[in-house]
Amino acid sequence: MNDTSRKEAYVRDELIPRIVARGILSFTDPVPGGAKVQLKSVNVSPLVTNGFMLTIPFVVTVVLEQVPQHGDDSKTETLHLVVKITPDCNAEMYESCQFETLFENEMVAYTEIIPALGKAELYPRFYHCEQTPTEAVMVMSNFTFAGWKMAPMVVNLPLDYIMLAVKELGRFHGECYGMKESHRAQFDSIVAKFKESRYAVEIRDVTWLAVMSVAPKRAIKSLQESRFKDLVPVAYLEKLVRLFDDSWGHSRRRVQPREPLAVICHGDFMRNNMAFRYEDAKDPDRPTQVMMFDFQTLRYASPMIDYTVFLANSTGYGVREHHFEAIFKTYHQELVRTAARIVGVSDPSNLPPYYSYESFHRELAEYFSYGFNIASSFLMILHEPMEISFTDNILTEEESIADAWTRGGETLNRELAALVYEMYRLHERYGLDPV
Repeated sequence: MNDTSRKEAYVRDELIPRIVARGILSFTDPVPGGAKVQLKSVNVSPLVTNGFMLTIPFVVTVVLEQVPQHGDDSKTETLHLVVKITPDCNAEMYESCQFETLFENEMVAYTEIIPALGKAELYPRFYHCEQTPTEAVMVMSNFTFAGWKMAPMVVNLPLDYIMLAVKELGRFHGECYGMKESHRAQFDSIVAKFKESRYAVEIRDVTWLAVMSVAPKRAIKSLQESRFKDLVPVAYLEKLVRLFDDSWGHSRRRVQPREPLAVICHGDFMRNNMAFRYEDAKDPDRPTQVMMFDFQTLRYASPMIDYTVFLANSTGYGVREHHFEAIFKTYHQELVRTAARIVGVSDPSNLPPYYSYESFHRELAEYFSYGFNIASSFLMILHEPMEISFTDNILTEEESIADAWTRGGETLNRELAALVYEMYRLHERYGLDPV
């Protein structure tokens, strides 16, 4: 029995019966006194997705039966769930992936942040989480039964998808700024519970470190062979080479909070962690609403940690070339409107000056390197998916390095070159060196 089959059996035969018996899964409406809720049936199957997943997800259909005390007709209710479980891995790999922290952060999001923001209907419903020293499990609602689905494209989202996504990100950041400004004690209490979920431990996988070292070099080489080659000074590229000589250290520095703009961040805001609704009867393929999920990498940091990761990993230069500023304005306008409404300011321009467009745009310039750094090593997997193992090295270090130079092909090379060019343009505008 393979890893997926074992976990499927565990969900069906142990997890779901146990949390039904404990009353964690029950009827939506209150159960009359004396009535008993029991599990009538449960169906479990692997969730098929075209996105990158660190955990193993399952689609679960639970039928509950309500048996009254005095022999009246019984009632049933069907719950549609998603259960995600960590893959089988040894203790070292479990610690390296920081699975314990990932699941604890997500619990904070669903049990404290989302209720405080008062928009529970905009997120999946949280039911249950449990952990052992080498396994973590989370049970959520299956949002596809409420009309949500992931974007059909894995990279290079069209403009209408992008605008919805950045507007939603602006709303989320704006609500978190509103809490920070008007309920600071509550805000600080929530932030104090966050644990760094990616950069708290030293990465020990020499293969992945090698890939992270090669990836920015490939992007720089791609620029030197692209239509942008005469538009970016050699001296600037040399600074990038030195900066990303320690890619892991660069990201670790960038996620440190810096006031006054530090805010609660999703931490991994990209296409893989958002779903869309399509409710336009005249154009059923046009998205009309977006929802973010998977809050395992929550952190208190610059809002540009979220924005640049989305921009670099989920959008393509074909759209950004013509709409870069319009996309950012859409994000910023929604953010300041939301924050102003929460703190009781009628005109967003009356917010403190650090909320200005220019302030946020400079923040974008300073943090663009973070999103680029993530994209340089992750986009190749999105453009050309590869098998990932948590127990064995599929490729040797030498094979991984060779793969990192070519995975995704010329299509990816063009995207990486454009990211370097955009980063240079932002740094040039503000007279910044890459840091």
